[in-house]
Amino acid sequence: MFLFKCGHGAALCLSFALACGTVCALAATPRAGQAASAVEAASGISMQGIMSADALPPNFTGDDPEHVRDALAGHPAPGQPASITNRVRAFLSRPFRKPQGASAPAGASQPPGQTDRTFTFVIPVSYGVRYLSKKKVLSVNVSLAAPENPDAILLKQTVKGQSGRKLVVAPEAKEKGFVQTVDVIQLKPESGLKTTVSGRVMLPRFDHERGNGDFAIVLICSLAPPYLTDDIEHSAPTDEEPTDITRRTSTLNGRVDAAWLIDSKEGTIITKRLHLVK
Repeated sequence: MFLFKCGHGAALCLSFALACGTVCALAATPRAGQAASAVEAASGISMQGIMSADALPPNFTGDDPEHVRDALAGHPAPGQPASITNRVRAFLSRPFRKPQGASAPAGASQPPGQTDRTFTFVIPVSYGVRYLSKKKVLSVNVSLAAPENPDAILLKQTVKGQSGRKLVVAPEAKEKGFVQTVDVIQLKPESGLKTTVSGRVMLPRFDHERGNGDFAIVLICSLAPPYLTDDIEHSAPTDEEPTDITRRTSTLNGRVDAAWLIDSKEGTIITKRLHLVK
């Protein structure tokens, strides 16, 4: 197997791109409040007030990790919401300042420079949520770890192309079109190896007959330097995996300010009393 890594080169290119983007942003950044976030556009809830929200709109999806990544990398895709690009430009144009107190949540008391860095990611879950009807207790134990990187949270993974496993031999894989691109976007929290969402709360009025298909974890995150790192690996076809694979792994860096369990179809916030554990 041939393995090609350009993580260090990508990091240097990204640093240069971010520096250039910062300079351009000083001239192009809109004034505060000029563009709403994706969350505000969908729900009418400002990023300053997201922590105190009592409900979310039905089919709530939050911020798209791919849009956030592309805006940070300086390559926003056509049709990408201008709100995300403007927010990224806004916080790159200002020096980063940590909020007072290590555990200070993102909320209404934050200055605009901090709320610009706040993003809301929604991750659907199909397991790890259990309700004990006799005790009226809801327990949550959901691992969000990325398969290839257990100390990071998987936000989004997209695979394009067909695997040639059991269909072709390695020397013919690329010629016959068995070429894949894997795009992974993950979040590396400041808390280190804490990538499991856990919690236990008493909910006497919880509808325990609802299905698990609509459950989702909402992560409210504040991005921090170095904001984004990119790594690209190429694997030539082998006998074990006869597929030509290019994998891009983009890592957002920051802090998880809050973790909620919601019914994404209805927009109901089931509980905000969740936290990250190892």
